[in-house]
Amino acid sequence: MSGGFMTRARVFRVALVAALVVHVGLIAGTANADPAEAKKIFTTRCMACHTFGKGVKVGPDLKGVNERRQRAWLLKFVRSSSVVIASGDPIAADLFQQFKQQRMPDWTDLSEDQVTSILDWLGINGPEQQEPDARLAEVATVTDIETGRELFHGARSLANGGSACATCHSIRDEGNATGGTLAPDLTNAYSVYQDVSMTLFLKRPCFLRYPESAESAESAESPGLAGLTSATPKPFLTPEESFAIKAYLRTMAVTAQPASAGLTMASKVREGDGQDPSTPPPTIAVTSDRPTAHRAAWEPPTKLTPPGIGRGAHIQGELLFLAFPYAALLVLLIGLGIRYAIARRQPDAIRPAASAAWKTLSGSKAWRTGLAVTFALHLLGLLWPHAILGWNGSPARLYLLEATGFVLGVVALIGWVQIMWRHLGRGIASARAGLGELADCILLSVLCMAVVSGLVTAFLYRWGTSWGAETLAPYMSSLAHGAPAPVLVEEMPFLVRLHVFAWFVAVALVPFTSVAAMLLPGIDRVMLLVARPVSAAAGAGKRIAARLSPARWLWPEEDAVDLEGDADNAQEPS
Repeated sequence: MSGGFMTRARVFRVALVAALVVHVGLIAGTANADPAEAKKIFTTRCMACHTFGKGVKVGPDLKGVNERRQRAWLLKFVRSSSVVIASGDPIAADLFQQFKQQRMPDWTDLSEDQVTSILDWLGINGPEQQEPDARLAEVATVTDIETGRELFHGARSLANGGSACATCHSIRDEGNATGGTLAPDLTNAYSVYQDVSMTLFLKRPCFLRYPESAESAESAESPGLAGLTSATPKPFLTPEESFAIKAYLRTMAVTAQPASAGLTMASKVREGDGQDPSTPPPTIAVTSDRPTAHRAAWEPPTKLTPPGIGRGAHIQGELLFLAFPYAALLVLLIGLGIRYAIARRQPDAIRPAASAAWKTLSGSKAWRTGLAVTFALHLLGLLWPHAILGWNGSPARLYLLEATGFVLGVVALIGWVQIMWRHLGRGIASARAGLGELADCILLSVLCMAVVSGLVTAFLYRWGTSWGAETLAPYMSSLAHGAPAPVLVEEMPFLVRLHVFAWFVAVALVPFTSVAAMLLPGIDRVMLLVARPVSAAAGAGKRIAARLSPARWLWPEEDAVDLEGDADNAQEPS
């Protein structure tokens, strides 16, 4: 009897453990359901015919559907409603007649897990839940506003690796304008866009840059910047970060208003914003009597196209920043090849010509130092942009780098004035200036344009080392990878585009100038180093071919004669 009791107790424990395992599995399955994926599927496939708590549309309202129908029936009906109706199911047949025989599409491509995740999301009233960034900015706490301030100015890093707003935008915080000047001041941005539009605006990068604008998906129109034409680009801010920045911008907008006030900033609520269009728009009371400011109703674009770039400007940008860089590189390679081939006719004249060219263009020590270090800093920013961004994480280091670059640019400009004055004086003194001197003069003029445009850009658009690392460095990388993204440069101010284009022109001019003569000794040395193993390999190949030649076996006496002749030659004194 005790043995039977122990057997039943053991069976009971096994059954209890099995039930717990099944229960934990069900909980884990529910926990693993991705609400984001469920929301995406519901939005793209279900909302065209169904609402959630807003009444009948084309099909029934889905609020409480889990209570009205069994889960197994819902799984079968969602995946293939036509099969369930054809089977004679009374509920399905009644729905078919009730909704005017509008047949629901068969979603057979959805797995049972995906349908289950949608039903679970509906069960927790997912469509009625707001994202953190959809909350009104007026409910933000002091902690939220301070977090927004840190995110805006870069004191706290963004979760998805984006750059701080202050890299390009300035804002009047506590009476002082701080931040970059590449983009507009954002002090009154909240007054213009208001709450709902600001929420939509912060879902996308304000201009094309890395890494915020880059996606894993391929883009047919802009292969160098994948995903930029996607209708739903990867978010560059988390909802919490977006809400904090929005709250900070609202605080700055309110602070910037006159003290005498009564300005009521009404948030525009439109259909499609995730709120009920019949609900009156919320208002945000601000103590101000200032007249109502201009309000912009911002609509998310279907494609991320930089503002102000029309079709004509885009075609012009492609010619200047897509086709011309490769053309300049081709001219450089072919031109240097021709110059080297001509110079090899008189190899002894290569080094004297290089020395004469060095005396012509080397200039003063200030010119060489300023130009070399400035070029090295540009190269560092293009090859290792993340290192530049990491360095600029500290304001003190950012100021040091920007000031150093500006001073070196000024030094290079002073050196350019000296060398240009000497070059022009020599050209005027000579009886007739040759094409080489004319090309040198054009190259020096282009370099002046590059240096001056860089200095003015650094003066007008602060923190170029940061925004350049996110726009110009990816652009150069896209050129190197054969998938150019000229749109990254097209949206830049004119001075920035002029600065970039000037360097491409300088590259194309090199073969026609004295700089090519300075490069020829190095090219000659490289070619000789490459030619030695090639020549040795060619000689070894000839000897092997001679040994394997059938003539050795057909006429061996000739080989013997050749060997005797070689032996006699070896015995003769040199």
